[in-house]
Amino acid sequence: MQKRIIDALKVMHWLGLTMLLTAVGIYFLSDWAQQISGMVTVASLAGVGMVMMSPFPIALFLDWARSQSTDK
Repeated sequence: MQKRIIDALKVMHWLGLTMLLTAVGIYFLSDWAQQISGMVTVASLAGVGMVMMSPFPIALFLDWARSQSTDK
């Protein structure tokens, strides 16, 4: 894969991880998660964060697989 695609996916991965950790922090460390708006915020942060994180490991695997030699 192209280097800039991997870099963009890496940034998205870290942003998604930050969103997920923020959702977990709000859920466990505040009472805001007991209100409807807090529930929606926690669910949205967690869901979007996990979706943003997911393509990076796949892209790394595809990049690794492409770099493997077919000759032995």
